[in-house]
Amino acid sequence: MTGEEFRKLTPAQLDEVLPRLQVLARSSPEDKHILVQRLNGGLMPQTKEQWDEIHPGHDYEKEKDLLLPGYKEEWSENRGGVGEVVGVTGDGTNDGPALKAADVGLSMGLSGTDVAKNASDIIIMDDRFSSIVKAVLWGRSVFDNIRKFLQFQLTVNVVALTITFLSALAGYKPPLNAVMMLWVNLIMDTMGALALGTEPPTLELLDRRPYRRDASLISRPMWRNIFVQATYQLALLVFLLDKGPVMYNCEDGSTHHFTIIFNAFVFCQVFNEFNAREIGDRFDPMGSLNRSPMFLMVIFFTVVAQWAIVEFGGDFTQTTPLSWEEWKSTMGFGAISLPMGFIMRLIPVTEDPKSFAGIGARRRSKKDNSWLRFLVLALLPFIIMIVYQLYWEVEELKH
Repeated sequence: MTGEEFRKLTPAQLDEVLPRLQVLARSSPEDKHILVQRLNGGLMPQTKEQWDEIHPGHDYEKEKDLLLPGYKEEWSENRGGVGEVVGVTGDGTNDGPALKAADVGLSMGLSGTDVAKNASDIIIMDDRFSSIVKAVLWGRSVFDNIRKFLQFQLTVNVVALTITFLSALAGYKPPLNAVMMLWVNLIMDTMGALALGTEPPTLELLDRRPYRRDASLISRPMWRNIFVQATYQLALLVFLLDKGPVMYNCEDGSTHHFTIIFNAFVFCQVFNEFNAREIGDRFDPMGSLNRSPMFLMVIFFTVVAQWAIVEFGGDFTQTTPLSWEEWKSTMGFGAISLPMGFIMRLIPVTEDPKSFAGIGARRRSKKDNSWLRFLVLALLPFIIMIVYQLYWEVEELKH
């Protein structure tokens, strides 16, 4: 489309053209500014006075639906109040308004004017478009690393809070005491953030469609991963509460018994941290570990610190040293989280198509083909059974 044709469109007509518009030829800087406004709703006139300032000599009541860029109320009704995330590049003074209206304005550091640089959010110092691609890649990597951390953190939260809540409900001393929970929280927050927040980007991130600005931070596959891992860990803790004294020849509810449960729970988090490196259907927990030195350092520190807490914590942590056989078995229980990571990814759960950006995406079919509801319903009986069994166990220990 040419700029002359573009300027003759009404706001409603432009909305129809936008999904197919790829090149706007022979356009003016003002056309660029209007296009950005229509895409993201930024700096859209909200009052009659603002509209009159943009369109002097025109009648607001008669022409407000005929002249671009439209007005805020009309734009919100047509686009559901949510615009696209728009990036704009420019180097000239005339590009300033479009750079300012964009969500991300990128100006050129070598050839760009001071006006363009001041109006932009990012300055490309070498004037290369490949640097823009690199910026997008790292931005997506940071976003995914935050989601990896959330996936890991929520799994730990679900299990730890369920056990603590049921123990408090039964009026019994919880299997994980305050110092143990403090260590688990350190693994979950500080260590987890360092390990998963520093994962390097991969080129596959550029193949994914961008997300809408109102897309959920936790996707459906992430919920699947959280539910499955939390269910396994709860089942394991209930099993150890019930069969642990017999398996390890220790007194029911003793410090030795709870140390075994604590050790198995921590190693579940250690191995699940490898699972959390992927938030989709791909299963490659050991992939590119040579590019993640911080992750390896955190895992090593966690294992060493866990050994020191169990072997030398004593009365402070209320733990007792374990034998080599007990260490191997509890680490083995934790390692089962890895094959569980493979199995859970076989459950067909896809991301919500409406979470991806794209002009006209709101007009697509609203049919939901996700298996997430089926997954939750399938796991619900097991979760209820585990919670009931756990409650019964703490009642037994209480008496």
